[in-house]
Amino acid sequence: MTSSTRRSFTRLTNLTATYQKAEEDRETARKALHEAIVRHLMERNARPGKIAEHTPYDRVWIGELGRQAGVPPLKGPNAVGPAPKYDADVQAAALAELDKLTEAYRKAGAAIEKTRPLIHAEIVKHYEAGVGPEELSRHTPYDREWIGEVARSASGTRQRRPRKATADE
Repeated sequence: MTSSTRRSFTRLTNLTATYQKAEEDRETARKALHEAIVRHLMERNARPGKIAEHTPYDRVWIGELGRQAGVPPLKGPNAVGPAPKYDADVQAAALAELDKLTEAYRKAGAAIEKTRPLIHAEIVKHYEAGVGPEELSRHTPYDREWIGEVARSASGTRQRRPRKATADE
């Protein structure tokens, strides 16, 4: 027979697995989005400002991604060649691809945001039942310090150990 303690953490463990899967999906989507951004910057398919309009990033971050990937600048003393001419059809296709990748990234992020409060509610429930952060950290994606913060900030009851009487008392 399975112990009741083991069963009590089943929901928390399942939510943690869902959360970690969503984080992996978001990371995969983020990498695909960054690769597409760099590819479109390198091929000069669209201006950085246009790319920013179709991604969750601003124009400055798009430029930083390009610099980190070695994309030559469009303006300034290090600019390579004349300003590019953008083909409307190529730009539309590039922006449509970025829209699709951005949607996948946001969907993965929404899955994380949907699961996080459920995990926090389970943490609070177990914490109020007397389970310590050390034990809860084995069943969540968080360390014991963060579990303590989550539990104490949301818990209506404070879990404190009774003080031991000293010899002076």
